Amino acid sequence: MRVAHKKAVLILMLSVIFVYGIFQARDYLIGPRILLESPEEGQIFKENPIEVSGKINDVSRVTLDGRLIFTNEAGEFKEKTLLAPGVNVIELKAEDKFGHKTSVIRTVLMKVE
Repeated sequence: MRVAHKKAVLILMLSVIFVYGIFQARDYLIGPRILLESPEEGQIFKENPIEVSGKINDVSRVTLDGRLIFTNEAGEFKEKTLLAPGVNVIELKAEDKFGHKTSVIRTVLMKVE
């Protein structure tokens, strides 16, 4: 009975360590996360340039429409971009040091009066 009890405690301890390890590594396993706060999908603008802003976590490289941008220590960014008259597609791409990639695409309209 004592041997079975020791095995059960050992299995429980190893399971807890494994689950804790997965919990701590979740950011590295999931990859980068993008929260694009502005502009909103379908938003209409009348003036250039517009501000693209948001927050990105767990990244090593960020591009806005193919142009490299930088974040502050908290992962926040604010970048100005020019829109052409009519429909514009804004693409924000992020990559982490493990090669995980993600992107967010917003379609906005520049209305010329």
